[in-house]
Amino acid sequence: MLSERGIQIIEKLIENNRTPITSKTLAFYMGVSERSVKTYMKEVSDFCREHGMILERKPGIGFVADFTDDQIEKVNDFKRDQKIVMSKKQRMSYIMYILLSGWDTYTLSLFSEELNVSKKMIGDDINAISKELKKYGIKINRVAGHGVFITGDEFSIRKAMRSCCSYAIGSKEIRKTYDYRMSAAEAELWINNFGQDNFEKAIEVIHKVEESFGVAYTDYSFRMLAEYLSIQLFRTRMGNVITEKLSPGYKAVSNPQLIELVVECFNCLGKVSLNDYEKQYIDILFASAAVQMNDNQFRTITVRGYQKKNKMICEEMLKYLSEILNVDLTENELLRTSMESFLPASLIRTTYGIEVSNPFLGDIREMYSGIFATCFTLSKFYEEYCNAIPTDHEISFIALFLGGALHRNVKSVKAVLIGTSGIAAANIVARKIESRIDNVKIVAILSSQKIDSIDNYEFDMILSMLPNFEYQQKVVHISPIVSKKDEKHIKDACFEALSHPTLEKADFADMIDVEHTMLVKEKTDRDSLLKSVCSQLYSEGYVKGGFYEDVLNRENIESTAIGNGVAIPHGSPGNVIKPKIFVIKLEYPVNWGGKMVSIIFLLALNFNNIATTKAFFSDFSRMVGSKEKLQKINRLDNAQSIEDTLKKELHWK
Repeated sequence: MLSERGIQIIEKLIENNRTPITSKTLAFYMGVSERSVKTYMKEVSDFCREHGMILERKPGIGFVADFTDDQIEKVNDFKRDQKIVMSKKQRMSYIMYILLSGWDTYTLSLFSEELNVSKKMIGDDINAISKELKKYGIKINRVAGHGVFITGDEFSIRKAMRSCCSYAIGSKEIRKTYDYRMSAAEAELWINNFGQDNFEKAIEVIHKVEESFGVAYTDYSFRMLAEYLSIQLFRTRMGNVITEKLSPGYKAVSNPQLIELVVECFNCLGKVSLNDYEKQYIDILFASAAVQMNDNQFRTITVRGYQKKNKMICEEMLKYLSEILNVDLTENELLRTSMESFLPASLIRTTYGIEVSNPFLGDIREMYSGIFATCFTLSKFYEEYCNAIPTDHEISFIALFLGGALHRNVKSVKAVLIGTSGIAAANIVARKIESRIDNVKIVAILSSQKIDSIDNYEFDMILSMLPNFEYQQKVVHISPIVSKKDEKHIKDACFEALSHPTLEKADFADMIDVEHTMLVKEKTDRDSLLKSVCSQLYSEGYVKGGFYEDVLNRENIESTAIGNGVAIPHGSPGNVIKPKIFVIKLEYPVNWGGKMVSIIFLLALNFNNIATTKAFFSDFSRMVGSKEKLQKINRLDNAQSIEDTLKKELHWK
């Protein structure tokens, strides 16, 4: 017998049959820790052994399944025969799918009977769903004798379907991929939820557009179009059409010929009613999709009339980031080109609430967590030009561009290497470092006897093979083999050397203090925690009365969890009276928009003040990008130690 988690692992192993898959990948897919994956793998291994199925664990590579077609078919039969109790997330997804699909005859009793749980549990689920749908302007109604149903505008319902219906309702299994830019699992989800004919017509339409206009959509844009177009056909063929202008400021942004081509293809499917508002919807979807092409083609196919404005916004963003990171990014042509290609569709997506998924979001949060945190400040540009807050997926794309640009920065970091096994061996280590890390230039190699002469050299950092040597917080300890871990530490130090500005921080350090550092040793939740600390800031005159509501609204729109167990909730500059950072360390991590968080920095900062933003994020981005530094903070058990350690790690002492 397999648990629900065990079945999820088996499904992923089948999907990757004969291809290695790591416990980290399985953990990301299942939304659990790697430790939990290892626990469930025991029952999966036992199951495979009992059924003669080959499953090997290869150290450093991952798990490799070698299942036959007959064995896979038997697993599928097992899944169909076994009654699985749904998790809370699955139940909520099912209920939301039913309500968003337009059913108005479901009662609590019917949901209870179908999902095999109590009416009270269904009631609790619907209360939670109500909060989730509220941010889309959708209301859940309960009428005695009639049932549970929703009310809301059609455009919002479609956006909610895309975000909330994350589990397949049907049971059709899909093993082929319809396009290299999407997985069979994604196709299976959309086919089961929105219908195979709708999905296949959506794919056909995208291919037709690409063929007719000589373009190719990016992988994330292709998946976005496939899902939203499937939802559009699903809704319109049931008679649910958009009946009003999508926004007061709407104006045509795509190629009219493209829209007519899509309409013509859709009409062939039957039972499709596409009025002018539905054409506006198509217009926005395709304008929200980025394409891989040269600049001239880009203008003809997507965002007409936005290029001049886009270049201006791109320039503003690059100047702003250059100020914060103390690196001139305005001359980086590759970064500029990437940003100018990305921003038009990104701004339109943010304006209209169209979402794309960055499949590398988790990796970006982990690899570029500091840069990701810094890029959060770009929200002010989106708010100015879109009147909306960008998703973390939008921010993650910019963080990816920026991270690559910083690692490619041509400015050299000067380093002194201190060896332990003689100059000859140290020379080998030096060449190894320079060949692997482009930014580093070794300006001197010193033996342990020559350390006293180190001040004779101009350098940005010290690479020391002596484990106990320290010098003005500029030392990176490495091993003679220069391991992958050593490389990461050197690259982190390069980023610090390249972007660390010289600022006057005497007053800035006052923004973190022991009175505004809190250790929470009991279980809590996000909202009550934020309410408590925001109330304290308000009573002490740091923020205005609307600060808490502002912070909470932002969290409900888009989580500020940035990875590595850190969240940076913040409100708008207009609600900040005096800058302050409230630090909270939790004994029990809390769910923060789908991510588990144990360290919170509540930021009462004015991001419009470039000096404040620069001072904070130039240091903060490096600290939250280091798991070692965060682990050090997590081990502390009193507020004074946390304050002292933070100021030391942020270089504010």
